[in-house]
Amino acid sequence: MKTSSMVLACLVLACSCSKVKELDKRTQNMEKATETMSTTTDDMKETMANMYQQIRSKEAEDTRDEKFTILMDDKADMGTRVTAAGVFFKSLEFQLWTDNGTYDSEHTRNLLYVDAANEFTRRICDLYTHINVKKMSPTKDGNEYENSFYALAAAMHMNHHLQEETAAKDSKMKVTSFYDLVKQALINEQKGNRLAEHEEILLQGVNREIMVELIKARVDIMSALALKNLTDKREMTIGQKAKGLLFKVTGGRFGSIDLPELFDKSNDATKIYTEKYLDGALKAKRFLSQIGVEKHLEKTLQSAYKNIDFNEKNSDLKKDEEPAQDKRKMAIKAMITELME
Repeated sequence: MKTSSMVLACLVLACSCSKVKELDKRTQNMEKATETMSTTTDDMKETMANMYQQIRSKEAEDTRDEKFTILMDDKADMGTRVTAAGVFFKSLEFQLWTDNGTYDSEHTRNLLYVDAANEFTRRICDLYTHINVKKMSPTKDGNEYENSFYALAAAMHMNHHLQEETAAKDSKMKVTSFYDLVKQALINEQKGNRLAEHEEILLQGVNREIMVELIKARVDIMSALALKNLTDKREMTIGQKAKGLLFKVTGGRFGSIDLPELFDKSNDATKIYTEKYLDGALKAKRFLSQIGVEKHLEKTLQSAYKNIDFNEKNSDLKKDEEPAQDKRKMAIKAMITELME
């Protein structure tokens, strides 16, 4: 009886050991499978990251090529050019940076700044050889190169909405436009700070001259957009047309640009955008002053703004009787005065 019990116990123990060994083997196999799956998943993530970057680069480059072609179309009007320029700047790949540590690190963003600086300076240098910045004006019909230069100057502050959304999730991230890159490069140069690689590209050789001229053009084009909201040349009298023609023929020595004013008839949206345009022009002018560059309004704009009086000459109201609540008009007046200095 005792012998039978011992045999049975040995059999149970042997069976248990066999099951433990089998379980251990299965566990080891599962661990190996998990490791293999993990490696495969990591490989897939890396492959997907690479594919995403390649697709993003290709799509963004195609968009920029398409928009720059529109910019250089001699049949495109100014509104079309500004729109194309805006999309061009929004499509620079640093605008699409996601702050994803897997494939969009801070180092990657800096590399994308370099790409943007290289591409833009190469494109703008070709365009710049066809214009004379001393003779161009945003108020006259220029050639496609001059109009495109103004369009780029007007749109260079624009950002892709993805940047704003990414920054909203990361308080340390600063939304950066191409205009910001240019201004920071010029500030660092003035202060004697060490320049980043993309800043060196923006400021080397004739590139620096072009960057400064772009900001000068920005002062004029933003002022011209504000003037368009303040006046309507379709309502010009014969006398105003005659003075304007004399101004044009004599190169500004005689005559003047006197345009019918619309401010009192404009809706709030028009007044708001007039203020925005003037604010953009004034900020550009102040920045140029900050880096030691003097900028006066283009002479046609200068003449037109000299004649802007918000119809006060024909008003029965005295200056001190102007409605105190019209703060926007007062702000616009102040900005015009500073731009004229």
